[in-house]
Amino acid sequence: EPWGVAVAEDGTVYVADTWNHRIQVFDAEGNFLRMWGVFGQVLDPNTYPNLLYGPRDIALDAAGYLYVADTGNKRIVKYDPYGQMVGAVGGEGSGDGQMLEPVGVAIGPDGALYVADTWNQRIQVFDANLRFLRKWPIYTWSGMSVVNKPYLAVDRWGNVYATDPEGYRILQFDAQGQVLATWGQYGTDAFSMNLPTGIKVDTSGTIFVSDSENGRILVFRGSGGD
Repeated sequence: EPWGVAVAEDGTVYVADTWNHRIQVFDAEGNFLRMWGVFGQVLDPNTYPNLLYGPRDIALDAAGYLYVADTGNKRIVKYDPYGQMVGAVGGEGSGDGQMLEPVGVAIGPDGALYVADTWNQRIQVFDANLRFLRKWPIYTWSGMSVVNKPYLAVDRWGNVYATDPEGYRILQFDAQGQVLATWGQYGTDAFSMNLPTGIKVDTSGTIFVSDSENGRILVFRGSGGD
């Protein structure tokens, strides 16, 4: 049950193989290269980098480092491309830097890391060294169902996009958390959604949304730097 995927500049594909509790790596043709991770629970986020508990997402920065949402262990782990731990942040709680059900992760154009800290109903932002920068609330991330998993994307202008699965909508913020736009409603037509989860933005600002319960991908024209 792979939930997260990230692609490097050279075409290498990194997959969060969620319920096998591991990261798998493939080349651009789909040939297996390597993997790391086994099931395990940790209390200190900076220990046992090979233990993962249902990792949900992966983000890659410009230097090629991976940021893995180790969801069940309530932490983000930073790895090099070969699975060596560089750092981590998290631990159970609601304080700055602590997490409850981290799911989506995304990297901004300045290298900042954005985390969907789902059950704390907020987005947290960290620098590339995993130091806490800021946060803002998303009160509609209230459901604790196994399918209510919000994901994030950041465009090249620094706009942040978040899925609101059980709100059937997309939220757009600036980098400081000010709401810029929202769209979506429950339904099956071209302007509606049913449990939107994954989201990506390409370099032109086009937004791609996994409308999961409708079994389709929705594509929207973004506002870009306007």
